[in-house]
Amino acid sequence: MDGRHGDNGNEGGRNGAGQKEGGLFGRDESQNRNPRSDGHGAYGQGSYRDEPNEENRYGRQPNDPYGKSPGEQHGSRREEDRARGGLSPWLRVWIHPRQVTRDFMRSSDPLRGALLLALIAGVFNALNTASTRNSGDVMSAGSLAVSVLLGGLIGGLATYYIGAWLMKLVGGWLGGVGSTRDMRIVSGRISGMLGIMVGLFWIPELLIAGMENFTYLTPNLDASMPRTLLYLLFVLLEFAFSAWSFVAILHAAGEAHRFSAWKALLMFVILGFCVFLLVFIVILVIALTFGAAFGAFGF
Repeated sequence: MDGRHGDNGNEGGRNGAGQKEGGLFGRDESQNRNPRSDGHGAYGQGSYRDEPNEENRYGRQPNDPYGKSPGEQHGSRREEDRARGGLSPWLRVWIHPRQVTRDFMRSSDPLRGALLLALIAGVFNALNTASTRNSGDVMSAGSLAVSVLLGGLIGGLATYYIGAWLMKLVGGWLGGVGSTRDMRIVSGRISGMLGIMVGLFWIPELLIAGMENFTYLTPNLDASMPRTLLYLLFVLLEFAFSAWSFVAILHAAGEAHRFSAWKALLMFVILGFCVFLLVFIVILVIALTFGAAFGAFGF
C-alpha cells in the first residue's frame, strides 16, 4: 500500500404582534424608526452597514433572531458564542455557515481569536502537504515536525492576511461588497474552525500509521489488514469532511460578499488562477535571471 495521499436569512415571517419582519437578517422594521418628530425612518433601505444610528455598527436589533433574549441581557457569554438552538458555532458552522458568518460580522469583536485559528489550521494543512509529498522519505521525524510547524505558521499568516486581501479584491471584481476585515472573518474564524475540526482526524491516523503517513512505502501498515482498513476509514472520513468544509467556506465567503456560493466558487477559481500565474511568472523571471548569469560566466 502506498503512503497516504491524500442561509438561512429569514425573508419575512411575522412577529408575535403580527407585524412583518423584513430584511435579510430578520430585522423588525417596526422597530427601526427614528424617534424624531419628522417621522422619517432612521435606516432607509440600505444594508446594516448603512445604519449610523445603531449603538454598535454591527449591533443587534430588539427582534434579531440571533440576539439575546431579555433574560440574557446581563449574561456573561458573548453574543457570537450564543448559538441558536443551543449549538456551538463550532458545530453550527457545518450546517448554517451563512448564519455563523453573519453573527461574527455583527458581533462586538468580529476577529476574536481569528489569527490563532488560522495559524492552527495552517499547521494541519502543512501536515497534509507533507503527507502528499512523502516528506518522511527524506526527513527525520524531528526535521519533519519543525518543517510542518514553521510551514504551517507561515501558511496560516499568508492565508489570514494575504488570502483575505485577495478574496476582497477578486470578490470586488464580481460585485462583492465584503471588506478585508470581513474576509479575515472567513479566512480566520470560519476556515480556521473548519480546518481544525477536519485536522483532528490526524490524531487517529498518526496513532495507527505513525511516520508511514509521510512515506511512500508502508510495510508496517500493510502487514495488518484490520489496521489498513481502519486507517482507510479515517482517511475517507477526512476527505468527506474536507469537501463539505470547502462548501461551507463558499457559503461563508458568499455571505461576506453578499452573493451566492456559486459566485464564491468562481471567485476562488479566479483567485487560484491568478496565484498560479503569479508563481509561474516569478519562477520564470528567476530562471531567466540565473540562466543569464550562468551564461555570462560560461557555465
